[in-house]
This record gives sequence, C-alpha cells and structure tokens, in this order.
Amino acid sequence: MNNRKAYIQQLLHSDNWSAEQWNWMKTYLDGEDLSELQAVAAEDFQLELTEMKSTLDKKVSAAMLANIHRRAGITDNNFRGVFRLYTRRIAAAAIGLLVISVAAYILLRNNSNMLIVSADKERTTVTLPDGSDVVLEKGASIRYPKNFGTNTRELTLKGEAYFNVKHAAKAAFTISSKYLKTTVLGTAFNMDVRDNEEVKVVVISGKVQVDAHNGNKTSARTEVLTANKELVLNTQTNEIQLIDGTDDARFYARKSTGVLTYKGESVVTVLRDLERIYNVPLDARNIRQCPIFSNFNINDDLRKQLDLIAAPFRNAKVNELENGKGFMITGEACE
Repeated sequence: MNNRKAYIQQLLHSDNWSAEQWNWMKTYLDGEDLSELQAVAAEDFQLELTEMKSTLDKKVSAAMLANIHRRAGITDNNFRGVFRLYTRRIAAAAIGLLVISVAAYILLRNNSNMLIVSADKERTTVTLPDGSDVVLEKGASIRYPKNFGTNTRELTLKGEAYFNVKHAAKAAFTISSKYLKTTVLGTAFNMDVRDNEEVKVVVISGKVQVDAHNGNKTSARTEVLTANKELVLNTQTNEIQLIDGTDDARFYARKSTGVLTYKGESVVTVLRDLERIYNVPLDARNIRQCPIFSNFNINDDLRKQLDLIAAPFRNAKVNELENGKGFMITGEACE
C-alpha cells in the first residue's frame, strides 16, 4: 500500500470496518513501524506534544492510557495482543479509541526523550550536541531529541533564532515550525517563525531548502536559498516572496554575536538596526549620512547607545519625542 497514513485516517473516520480492514489493522499493529499512526494521532487528534516538557512523568502517562483502556473495555496492557484477542464483534468505536491510545503512548514515550530549551527572559545561545550553535531570541524555544546528531539532526523551533550549522555530509539539519520547514547541510541563517503576519528565512552563508507550508504540509512550496537571499511568507494570504536579503543577512550576522560593529556606515544605518532590536522609532537630523565607527552591545540600555552615536558630533543632543514613543538625535552636520 503506497499511502498507509491516508488509509489509517480513512479507517478512523469510518463507522464500520470490513473484515479485510480489521485484518489489515491487526497486521499493521503487529509491525515494528507505527510512524503513520503517530502522524495521524498528532494531526487528526491534535496532540500538542511540542508544549510538553522533557520531564514528563511516565507514571502519569501510564495512568492516562489506563483510563483510556478502561473506557474502551481493554484489560490487557499488550496493545498488539489486545487486537489478537478481540473479535470482529467489537465496536469500531472501541477499536478507534484503542488506536488513538496506542498512538498517544508512542508519542508520550517519544516525548520523554526530548529536550526543550527556552529563552524566556533574555536571548540565549545554545550549542547542540553536533557542535551547531543556535542563538534564541527572547521568547523563542527549540525542541530536539536527546540523541540529536547521532543519526539525524532534527529540531522544532518556535519564535526567532539564528543558526550556525556545523557541516555533516551524511546528516541534514532540519528545523520544523508551524509555517516552514528548513533543511541544510552546513550554513548560517536566521529563521523568524513568530506568530506574525510575515515569517521569513534569511541565509547568511551556504544554502538551505525551505518548504513553506503555512500549516498545510500537503501544499508546501519548496525553494532553495543561497547566501544573501530571503524568503518571506505572508501567513494571511499564503503569498511567498523571494527577495534580496543582503541587508538583513548583514544585520542578523552582526546581531548573532551580541555586538553590532560599524566601520564607517551611516548614522541612519545604525539607527535602523537599533530600531529592529529595541522596537522603538529612531531618527536623526543633519547627521543622518555621517559615518559611525563604533561597537554597540545589544544588551546595553538604548539611551546609552544613542549617546554613543551622538558623542562625535558638535552640539549633538538626544531628544525624546513628545509622545514618548521614540528618539531624535540632532547635531551639526559632518564635513
């Protein structure tokens, strides 16, 4: 059978099973690979396991399953044995519930082998077991298996993160999210999949493959991005744009280090970068195109950063806007 997952979905949404269908399900559950059942449980029954912690109590999981089994009239803990003991007279609903419980067991068991790292209060840098580095922006999190890097390198991302992936020819590095799936071998890129109108992937170096599905994996659009290219997905309209990401690549590469270094870039360029970090409107008068030679630690107070920009210019002042929602730097024009 070419698509076992679709067939399982069909059975679970059917009220009556034929003898052939019953026998097929029993044979399937006797097999070793139940990945299709796991996928159906996650999608059709919305088991939000990405929110569960790696410290999930196995006793609690067992109690949950036991409760499901009692409701279905099941007393044998051996799931496959149950199917062999049951006859065709068992209600299809009970079998459907058993299938769900088996899938839940598999998913809960797998989740106990997962690690979750969150940047709850401040940006956090994580070095993964394979040597790859991930810079998590505030509010972001990643979820990956304890054996990450052994045979596969797959993780799930929520929020925004910068990845510097260590090359491994035999193990692709895959990041899944609500909107996008990104696959690489070795590269540096930024991935922003926060719940915004737009989500995006910006490649700093190397090459990545992006599957933009916006939650509907059956209609994903695949694009390959190289250095300084950017994919933007509008989560409302499903529109995808491929644009020049040179400026964004420059910004994310600097931001990932925690220090923004400028060697002659204009004041307005520095202000635009700081706007993105502090989410505050910034502007300058008379000195917008003047060069800046300085380093800015992105963890410093914004006012300190603005004073640093103003320092080289005569009669420069940092003025807070009247509405209290931004700053203006004024000073004498540079020669």
